Amino acid sequence: MTDELYFKYQPRYYHGEISSYEALLRSHIDDFNVEAFVYSIKCSASFDLNIILKVLQERKSLHICDDVSISLNISIASLLDDNFMSQCLEIFENEKNITLELTNHDQTNDFHGLNSSILRLKNKGVKFALDDYGKDYLNTDDFLYLDVDYIKLDRKLIRNINTNYITYSVLKAKYNHIINVLGKIVIIEGIETFEQFNLVKEFGDMLYQGFYFSKPIDITEIRQIKKREFPQVNNKKQFSLNLDEAIFDLNRTQKPKDIQQAIDNIKEIDKYNIIGLTPNTFDLHSERQRINQNYREIIKNKTRSHFLLASSLVCGSDGAVIIRDKEGNAIFNNEHFVNYIGIDLVDVSVEEACEQITDYRTCLNIDNELLLGDSCFMMSDEVIETKNGSELVHIYRQKVSHFDQYFIICSVYEATDTIIVDELTTCYQKNYLYSTYMNQYKILVFIDLDGFKDINDSFGHYVGDEVLRDFSLTIKNMLRDEDVIIRFGGDEFVILLNSHVIKNVHQRIEQLRQNIEWYFNRKETQLSFSYGVASLQDGVELALKAADEAMYKQKFLRKQ
Repeated sequence: MTDELYFKYQPRYYHGEISSYEALLRSHIDDFNVEAFVYSIKCSASFDLNIILKVLQERKSLHICDDVSISLNISIASLLDDNFMSQCLEIFENEKNITLELTNHDQTNDFHGLNSSILRLKNKGVKFALDDYGKDYLNTDDFLYLDVDYIKLDRKLIRNINTNYITYSVLKAKYNHIINVLGKIVIIEGIETFEQFNLVKEFGDMLYQGFYFSKPIDITEIRQIKKREFPQVNNKKQFSLNLDEAIFDLNRTQKPKDIQQAIDNIKEIDKYNIIGLTPNTFDLHSERQRINQNYREIIKNKTRSHFLLASSLVCGSDGAVIIRDKEGNAIFNNEHFVNYIGIDLVDVSVEEACEQITDYRTCLNIDNELLLGDSCFMMSDEVIETKNGSELVHIYRQKVSHFDQYFIICSVYEATDTIIVDELTTCYQKNYLYSTYMNQYKILVFIDLDGFKDINDSFGHYVGDEVLRDFSLTIKNMLRDEDVIIRFGGDEFVILLNSHVIKNVHQRIEQLRQNIEWYFNRKETQLSFSYGVASLQDGVELALKAADEAMYKQKFLRKQ
C-alpha cells in the first residue's frame, strides 16, 4: 500500500513570504482516506521512520536542499520507540531544517518519556510542533506543556471565524494563551479566504498556511527560501500561569500543613504580593478564602473598562513612565521610556542600570528621599542620559503603597524650556536663572575661582578647560541632589539652594571650599574660590547683584 503513496508540499508563510514546507501524504488511489490509513497502522514507529527517510531523499533531489525547511507528521507514540529514537538521532546528526509535527495525541500519556525524547532530538537541531490542536483529542491540552516549539491549530478552528464571532473569539483566546502564557509560536492552517486571513493576522506574530496562499505543490516546484528572523520561543513560564497553578494547588489541599506550604509557594511566586497575603497562620482556611477572593477581584478587574483604561494610560502615556520598588529595581517601564532612554530596565539589576545610565544613582537617591519622607509627591528637574545625550527633564515622582510595600512611579517629561547644558562642565547655562524653575530655590551663591587665571596663563586653555571640568564635576558630587549649579561664564558659577537660613549656607559653602582646596592640593594644583550669598526673596537680579558684591569683597580680603 505504501507504494501508492506520495508527497505534496504545502508552503507555510511568515510575514507574507514562504518560510518552510509541510510534507503531505497523498495516494494515487481515488477516494482513498490517507488519514484513516495512517491512523490504522499498528507499528507507527516503523512507518514514521520510513516517511522521514523518503522525505529526506526527495529533499536531496533539490540542489538547494540545505536551505529548505521541511515539516512532516509523526505519531506521538513513535518517540517512545527505542529503535525509532536511535535511528533518528543518527539521521539528524547531519540532516537539518526539519520540524516533526506530533499527531495521534491519544495514543500515550507518558509525558516524561515524550519530553525526554523531544529534548534529545532538539539537541540535534530538530524542531517540534504539536499538530491538530483543537481536533477532538481528549488529552491534547496536556501535551501543550511539552517542550515543543510550535502549536498548530486545527483547521476546524478557522472554518467559520469570518461569520461567527464566538468561533473567532475562541480562536483568539487560544492564540493569546499559547503566545502569552505558554510562550510558544502559533501555526494556523486552513486559511482559505481573504476574510479569514484579515482577521487572524491582526492577532500578532504567527506562521500560516492554506489554499488562500497556495495549494500543495510538487517537490520540483520548491524554491529557495529567503532566510528570515522568526519569532523567538519564550521558554520561561509566564507569571500568570505560575500564579494560577499555585492557586490551583492551594484549593486542592485540605491539611493545614499542605495549605501553609501552598501559601508559602504563592509568596515565593508573587514577590510583590499582588495577591495580598497576610501573616495569618492561625486560620489558614480563612486566609485561603481571602486569597481566592483577592484573586477573583484581580481577574474580574482585568475585564473591566476601568482597568483597561488605567493600563492604557500608563502604557500609552506621552511621558516616559517607570515604576521602581524600594530597592530601586524597575518593575515596569512603558514603551515611551524605553525609546527615550534607549534601554528596557525591567529585569536589569540596579548595579547594571547604574553602569549603563549616567546619574541613575542620583535618581535612586531622590526616590529614597521620597520613600523616607512624609510627602507622597515630588517634582524635580534633572539632567539624564538619553539616546540623544544629556537632556534636561521634568520628573514627577509619586510614592504609592500596596499591601505595606512602597513603590515610586516616575513620569519623565522632556523640558520644553530652552534650558541649555554647558558642554564643557555639564552645568546649566545662565538662562536657567530666568526660567520657571527658580521658584523652588531660596538662596543664591555666586562663586568666582581663585587661582584659575594663573593655571590658564601657565599651562594654556586646554589644561584650563580640564580644570574647569574637574572642578564642576567634583563640586556637583559634593552638593545635594536637589541643589543646582550653573556656569555663569568663564570661571564664575552660581549655586542655587532651597535652604532658608543664610548662616547655615555659609557653613556649607565654607566646608565645600575646604574640600575643593584639599581635592586640588592632592593634585598639586592651587585652586580655591571666593563666594557671596544672597536671598532670592526680592528676585534673581537683586540676588545676583548682592551676591556678586559680597563675592568681590571676600576676594579682596582673601588676597590681603
